[in-house]
Amino acid sequence: MWYCAHAIFYFKYEGQESYLLHENIYLIDAADDDLAWSEAERIAKDNEDLNAEGQLHLNDSKAQYLFAGIRKVIAVETDSETSQGRLFSGVEATYSVMEVDSFSEVESLASGEFTNVLYRE
Repeated sequence: MWYCAHAIFYFKYEGQESYLLHENIYLIDAADDDLAWSEAERIAKDNEDLNAEGQLHLNDSKAQYLFAGIRKVIAVETDSETSQGRLFSGVEATYSVMEVDSFSEVESLASGEFTNVLYRE
């Protein structure tokens, strides 16, 4: 079965006043939810950058790119094709649930503008 795992990463550097986050979504092939979660954690940990070579910088400071945790694992929508491991264009792979205060914020988010959201799921 296919899953999408949402992994949260953050940048850590000296003197920071806020945290820049990434939510990386990994496609996982696993027999069940627990195995998908474990595989997602393994993949995410492998993608950390502890910056041993000193090449990663953020705001002019040496930074690390660290795995914070798996936020959620979502089973990919299945039908007769996807249940056999055949993915195709148009398959719903994952989703998020957010809330905003106004329709103008909906429009801002949809156009890729900076918008405050309440991330529900």
